[in-house]
Amino acid sequence: MRIILKKAAAMLLAIAMLLLPEGLRTNGFGASAADLSATWPVPESYKNITTYFDPLRNQYNMSGYHNGIDIEAPYATPIYAVRAGTVVSADWKDAYGYMVILYHSDLGLYTFYAHCSSTAVSPGAEIAQGQQIAAVGSTGQSSGNHLHYGICNNLLSGWPDATYYDPLTYFNYNGEVAPPIIITDPECDCSEEYAGIYTTKNVTTYLNIRSGHGSTFPVVGQITPGAQVTVTKADGQWAHVECNGVKGFSSMEYLEKVSDIEKPEAGMTVTGATVPDNSLKCGESFRIRGVITSTLTIKKVWGGIYSADGTETKQYCEASPSTKTYDLSSYFDSKIIFGGLPEGNYKYKIEAEDIDGNKFVLIESDFKEVSSSAEYVKGDVNLDKEVNIADAVLLQNFLLGRTNLSEQQENCADYNSDGSVSVFDLMLIKRAAINKKE
Repeated sequence: MRIILKKAAAMLLAIAMLLLPEGLRTNGFGASAADLSATWPVPESYKNITTYFDPLRNQYNMSGYHNGIDIEAPYATPIYAVRAGTVVSADWKDAYGYMVILYHSDLGLYTFYAHCSSTAVSPGAEIAQGQQIAAVGSTGQSSGNHLHYGICNNLLSGWPDATYYDPLTYFNYNGEVAPPIIITDPECDCSEEYAGIYTTKNVTTYLNIRSGHGSTFPVVGQITPGAQVTVTKADGQWAHVECNGVKGFSSMEYLEKVSDIEKPEAGMTVTGATVPDNSLKCGESFRIRGVITSTLTIKKVWGGIYSADGTETKQYCEASPSTKTYDLSSYFDSKIIFGGLPEGNYKYKIEAEDIDGNKFVLIESDFKEVSSSAEYVKGDVNLDKEVNIADAVLLQNFLLGRTNLSEQQENCADYNSDGSVSVFDLMLIKRAAINKKE
């Protein structure tokens, strides 16, 4: 409860700061932000902030206090550098997932961009304000696609460290986004016989990654001396390369092969999966559980409840994790409602596909929905055969979008029998529960 109150206080502080006149806003440490122009780190249409900066992070420096802001955006949305800077790192950082860290020498601080689905820059690269550096994802410890964006003036062993600054008050976001560099990949005579793991040769500073075959194409990234480079094909002069998440083309004159590409054998399993018993009573809930693990990146997961003839019912959904693990409870459990099915024979089935196109049937179980002999009571939302305050709490969570109800539960929740479930039903159920208690 104390953590929740502190986070609520931090959110109110951030809102209060945004309501101040621009000339009075500060970054929380006495420095005015009026003259610090920056680019919003994602397209401006995405401004929904799901978690705010918590100034208590600088006091306690613990992960329970948020060190940046979370900006909600769809998968693969471009992420931009808020100001010109140098790429410090663009790699995997455990709970942060794929993260890019930029150093801004004019300010003596760092900006960091976490949970990316991919990165588009290499360490050492000089980045312009508004240049795309990564794409939005949900890697690391994340419950959905978003950008975790933060500002700090110190790194500890390559990781962001205090002091942290509130990104909403440190900058004024009126900078322009640089036009994207288009990677041209025309039909070419490049051969896969050159494919393999390479490293640099006779490179003392960096080797450019360009957007096309030839030195006249724009630079999209750099390869540092001794870095590992994946070559998918080449023509002997220019190679299709990928290094630290940046894809493009580099001169083969400065590359030498060190090994072949060892591709893991495709495989996918699910652990901790739950399946319905032979039969479920109509209106009875069932919780979907199971963690999928794959040797290759999971491209797509789909499935749900099918009729006996194999056709999809309305209880069906899909997800595109782009990770090697995926927890079914994070999305499928809230979208597939077993309790809303009529009587009949069904099949619960979950399938997945990896990035190489290999498909796997992970869960497959037949079950029946049978009628219940229990008599349902109006207002008995949790189907425990009586109306009490627990029914009011469950209905309140449903109206707030925090949980789902089966068709039978919704019928019971329609206390005034007007054909819809609303706050008026909640008021009547609360009154009935209180009167019963008295």
